[in-house]
Amino acid sequence: MDATGPLSGVKVLDLSSAVMGPYATQILGDFGADVIRVEPLRDVARHSPANTGRTPGMAPLYMQVNQNKRSIELDLKDPAGREDLFALLADADVLVTNMRAAALDRLGLGYEQLRERFPRLVYAHAQGFAPGSSRANRPAYDEVIQATSGLVSLQDRAGGTLQFVPTFIADKTAALYLLNGVLAALFDQQRTGKGQQVELAMADAMIAVNLVEHLAGDVFVPAAGDVGNPLSLSDTHAAMRTADGGAISAVPYTNDAVRTLLIGAGLDDAAADPAWDSPVIDREIFTAGVEKVLANSASRTTAEWEEYLTSRDIPYAVVVDIADLPTDPYVREVGLITEREHPTEGTIRVVESPLHFSRTPAGFRRHAERAGASTAEVVGAVRTTEGV
Repeated sequence: MDATGPLSGVKVLDLSSAVMGPYATQILGDFGADVIRVEPLRDVARHSPANTGRTPGMAPLYMQVNQNKRSIELDLKDPAGREDLFALLADADVLVTNMRAAALDRLGLGYEQLRERFPRLVYAHAQGFAPGSSRANRPAYDEVIQATSGLVSLQDRAGGTLQFVPTFIADKTAALYLLNGVLAALFDQQRTGKGQQVELAMADAMIAVNLVEHLAGDVFVPAAGDVGNPLSLSDTHAAMRTADGGAISAVPYTNDAVRTLLIGAGLDDAAADPAWDSPVIDREIFTAGVEKVLANSASRTTAEWEEYLTSRDIPYAVVVDIADLPTDPYVREVGLITEREHPTEGTIRVVESPLHFSRTPAGFRRHAERAGASTAEVVGAVRTTEGV
């Protein structure tokens, strides 16, 4: 097995901030790329909104999306700072930024301004709304994209609430789209020796993701049914309470699965209904059956449900409190969360890469750094090379 990841030898300049860009570049670092993070003037992720942390500028969120990177400080508004950046770009494979296009152009860092000077460069640019659109210059955070992509509407349809999904789902989904774009462009770069621009709008990514199942009847013109996936939007789309105060997820997708759950809940008479013999789902009957299951699921303990569902090969999972994940038996079994000694922050928990390669392992290589910790090493090296 090689000691380095599959992207060993790839050099990435990371000009991104907050969550979307840094999460994508951290994964590139997990894969073995040399990621050089050019610190913005202020990165909101460095400062925890909950005032949690040991050192100012080293908030948990920042540390979760910036390991496996070297941090440098450059003033990109200063011509000397831009010249240092250009020196680093001379042998870089990828540049990643989530600054708005207008700001990049003002700095002389737009794609059209760099493409001739750096023809091999994969220039990955992401922002809230598509450049060239009427919303191109609008700032965006995760919640803005949840709203514009229909996700808040789905929450309202499903539960009558305008509550945002309680995770940075838009940032992280867009990050994975951006990552895929970079990897595809790198593959092309290796074949052709040519770079290109990879452009992504967070709004576009989340609209595309949300419509996979929720375009539904509107796939057809004229519409053949309602928009929205009926199972996902039903108030019965929920985990089951158990007799010992726990909860278990065993969402049925077929009539036969509803029958199995009805029997498990002690509702043999309801399970005997011939409606469950049909492969075709009548949504009203289906929902009524699931309601009965949920109302009676506390007839079994969590362990009894686990035994019942396992013996019938029904997909299920016990509901895990997010606070318990570091000590969860499965998480410990696969080694997903480990403890490491950070050079400035003491003992910390690190989430390992969930992706495994048989020959070129991904994984942890470098702790998230304080702002500018590697400036002397990185910038000093290119200045020496250029004889500055």
